[in-house]
Amino acid sequence: MREGSGGVLLCMESSGPRRDTAWAMSQENVKVVRQALAATSGGDPEAAQAAYDPSIEWDMSGVRGWLEKRVYRGSEVLEFLRAWADSWQDWHFDVTDVRDAGEDRVFAAIHEWGIGAESRVDVEQRRYFVVTVQGGLLVRVQMFSESDEALEAAGLSE
Repeated sequence: MREGSGGVLLCMESSGPRRDTAWAMSQENVKVVRQALAATSGGDPEAAQAAYDPSIEWDMSGVRGWLEKRVYRGSEVLEFLRAWADSWQDWHFDVTDVRDAGEDRVFAAIHEWGIGAESRVDVEQRRYFVVTVQGGLLVRVQMFSESDEALEAAGLSE
């Protein structure tokens, strides 16, 4: 402690290297997720393949009305994402939010749109993710239809 102007005691305590390291790691996780989403936003899910851990798990159980398989693992993930992208004509998305959710998790939101390849129906929707990052790689992605459910899963609900 030292005395500031006017005789007020100031506490000059550092957050410490452990806290600084945790903050840097969480910011790196946010960056990894943002880059992976940006790489695939133009419709090519393979563009982010380098960011996926080989044993990645993609959980669709938070998507309302999802009738396909609930959880994809490892090489199934890229096959699933490629099939999803191929089911659209002119499919794109904008990343609307990416933020640290504590520990090794990141919350992200997208606004996606496209035209059904077979149906020719225009679709516009929002999707939300809770992404677990370890060692700079995406190891788990939970996808949601509703932001409040994703925020709760991320530990960010109010």
